[in-house]
Amino acid sequence: MQSAKNETRGRSGVLGAVVAVATAMAVSPAFGLAQTSAQIPAEPPAVVPTEAPAATEIPAAAHPAANDAAAPARAVTPEQIYTAMIEAEKTRRELWRPDPAVPKALAEQWGVQVIGVQLTAGGYWLRFAFRVKDADKAGMLFDNRYKTYLESEKTGVKLAVPTAAKVGALRTTNRQGNIKNGKIYTIMFSNPGAQVKPGHKVAVVAGEFKVEHLTVN
Repeated sequence: MQSAKNETRGRSGVLGAVVAVATAMAVSPAFGLAQTSAQIPAEPPAVVPTEAPAATEIPAAAHPAANDAAAPARAVTPEQIYTAMIEAEKTRRELWRPDPAVPKALAEQWGVQVIGVQLTAGGYWLRFAFRVKDADKAGMLFDNRYKTYLESEKTGVKLAVPTAAKVGALRTTNRQGNIKNGKIYTIMFSNPGAQVKPGHKVAVVAGEFKVEHLTVN
């Protein structure tokens, strides 16, 4: 009986790993790169469930190591991989959809759809993500000449864009027209002492651009 449990656990562990890898690939954007939407059929093929084979109960005394050694993992079927990819794509779309609380007029004025602010790096960094709809209007968000910061509406603390010694400010700049419509870009802000926490309301300012009442996730 224990052998059957080990066998089933091994199979589900492999599928769980596939789901985790597929999800990570779908929801983790490269810095300053677009998120490509996978082409997914309206109705995925049916997943045929499999059952663990019947196990013969063997006395522990006859095989002392039987309860300790896990059975080899079963191969994951194409249907299971496909289902994992479908779920990962759903997660990606949910994570990178525009924040419905941001007024649509902001997108018309500044050419960007605000996705939101997320804590990262254990809460010591904040990532402001947005999708460019009009690269010409969005120029101020990519211009280092304009002061850019994130402000906590609760405490008034202003968090700056960190600067690395070799690469400079951790934000994308528009060099030789590299900003493209439809792509997702990010601006990173340091959060020393993890002052800004999940659920806090913040504003992001870049020159004359300003978006308020964003909820930190």
